[in-house]
Amino acid sequence: MVDLAKITKDDAKDAAVTFLGILAMWTDCLFDGKAGARLLNIDEQSYEGGDINYHSVPPDFLEDYIAKSNLNEADFVKKIQDVFDFAKHGTWNGVDSIHGTPYFDAWLSESVTELQSFRTMFKSKPELYFKDNGLDMLDIPNKNGDLIIDVLLTIIDAVYARWTLEGGGSLTLDQIALLAGVSIKTIRNAVSSKGNDRLLLEGRENDKPVVSANEAYRWLLTKKGFSGPFLYSEEPPFVTYESLSQFRHHCFVLRSLSKLEISDLANKLDWNEQLTEAYAKLENLDRTESLELLTPTVLLAMGQFYQSKSLEIFVIEGSRVLASEVAELRAITVLYS
Repeated sequence: MVDLAKITKDDAKDAAVTFLGILAMWTDCLFDGKAGARLLNIDEQSYEGGDINYHSVPPDFLEDYIAKSNLNEADFVKKIQDVFDFAKHGTWNGVDSIHGTPYFDAWLSESVTELQSFRTMFKSKPELYFKDNGLDMLDIPNKNGDLIIDVLLTIIDAVYARWTLEGGGSLTLDQIALLAGVSIKTIRNAVSSKGNDRLLLEGRENDKPVVSANEAYRWLLTKKGFSGPFLYSEEPPFVTYESLSQFRHHCFVLRSLSKLEISDLANKLDWNEQLTEAYAKLENLDRTESLELLTPTVLLAMGQFYQSKSLEIFVIEGSRVLASEVAELRAITVLYS
C-alpha cells in the first residue's frame, strides 16, 4: 500500500481520472468500438480505442484522450477529491461538491458506502486485461511509480479508518498503521510491547485484533506521521493508568485544551528549569529519573490549575505510575552497573 503521507490531492485526482480513462476504453470490449469515446465525451471520429491492441501500460494516446475528456467533472473524481482531506487530515472543506450541501454526516456516510463498494470490487486487484494480452488497467503507475489503484485504495481505506476513529468504533491494526504512517510490523510490536509505547488491545472482531477508538487515538497522537486533528473538547475519562504513556496523554490533552505551550505552563505554575525539563521529558515519553521531580504536590497544583474533573485520579494514579517508572529505571541501573 502507498504511504498516505506521500499522496497529494493532485495525485488523488490524477489517479481517479486515469482509472476512469482506462475504464472508459475498456467498455469498447463490452459495447462497441466507440463506447469509450462516448464515456470520455470526445469526438467518435478521432477515437481509435476500439481499433487498437494495447501492448503498453499506459497506452501512448491515453493522456491525450483524458486531456480532451470531461473526466474532471465525473462524480468519482469529485468524490475522491472531496474525501481526500478527510482521509489524510481528518478535515473537510464544508461543501459536498456533487450535491452542493453542507451536511457533513450525510455526505461522509454516502461517500464511505459508495467508495467501500469500489474497494470491495478492486481490493483483490483482479487482472482485467483490455484485449488479449494487452493493457491491464490496474497496472498503471503514476509519476511517482505508485500504481493508481493502490493510490485510490489507500485513500479509501484512510477515509474508512478516519470515519471509524472519529465515530468511536474499534480499529484494526492495519487501520492504525495507515493513519500513523508506519508499517504493520511497528503496530504489532507496539501491541506486544511491555514498554511505554505499547498499544492496548480491546479484543477481537471477525477474528482480528482491534483497538478502541480512544486507545488508538491516544497512541496516534504520539506519532509524527499522524496528522490529527485534535478531537478532544474535554479531558479524557481515565480511571487508572496502565502505562506512563496514558498519564502523559492525560497531561498532554489538558495542556492542549488550555492552549498553552510547556513554557507557558511552567511560567504559570512557577516551575524552575529542572522541573520544566522533567515535565517536557514526560510529554516526550523520555524515560528518565528526573521524573521524580513531578511530585504529588506538583501534580496537585497542575490538576487544580486545569480544574481537572478527575483530580484524585490525576494525582494518585499519576504519582503511582511516575514512581513505578523511576523505581524501574533505578533497578535497571543497579542491575547492570
